[in-house]
Amino acid sequence: MTLADPAQMAASPRLRLVAGWLRTMAFTAGAVVLLMALWEVAIIAFEVPVWLVPKPSDFMARFFAEIPLLLHHALATSRTLVLGFLLGVAVAVPLALAIVSVPALQRGLFPVIVFLNIMPKTVVGPILIVWFGIGPLVAVLIVFLMCFFPVLVDSMSGFRAVDRRLYQITRSMGARPWQTLFYLRLPASMAHIYAGMRIGIVKAVEGVIIAEFIASSEGLGYLIMRASGFMDMTLMFSGLIAAALVALVFNGSLSIGEAVLMPWARRPE
Repeated sequence: MTLADPAQMAASPRLRLVAGWLRTMAFTAGAVVLLMALWEVAIIAFEVPVWLVPKPSDFMARFFAEIPLLLHHALATSRTLVLGFLLGVAVAVPLALAIVSVPALQRGLFPVIVFLNIMPKTVVGPILIVWFGIGPLVAVLIVFLMCFFPVLVDSMSGFRAVDRRLYQITRSMGARPWQTLFYLRLPASMAHIYAGMRIGIVKAVEGVIIAEFIASSEGLGYLIMRASGFMDMTLMFSGLIAAALVALVFNGSLSIGEAVLMPWARRPE
């Protein structure tokens, strides 16, 4: 009986993780190619004009031709997305901990937050424009409002799910409150917090496009609106593809962060 090499044992989970990502990417790429092929055939068969619905070959050619323009606006969208999302997480997670820890906050503050979340963000946008003017700040605030609530709710669920008996054990061992927070409560709640962040990043992408529709002079949302004004359908679809790619990049980044920060949550192959 031979003993396995420790280096190989350590590398094996990483290789399985990379292989899983590659398989997922291959299946996704295959599904997209199939959808594009069916789209192309349908447009040609029914002779749909370009100004109504362009063929994938039309807007993909425009996409590659306009890469510098799309990259400029994608970077602007990414900056707004990162700032708004990080602000939402930075406010939501500590606030969730405070609400769970102080019952009076849950009875008094949480219903107000729920009421504010119900308000349509397209209505809040013009109000923010009146207060702060058209600019990046309004777009960041709209993204913050879109992703804040999902992160807050899932973070509260995570903090509540921690077994109360563990607090007694750590307290009996002389752990300080900050040690209990960083070594017990946060690690035990990370799965719920990350679930909220995964939902929040989707809402953040939606929010940044809405924000750039109404309160920005750059970004993919602004580019799509400008192309719509000129009935430039190929540029509109190119902007939509760029926005989808931005969403995929950020969602993939969260998946990598989850695998690094929560290795215990990896599913066995």
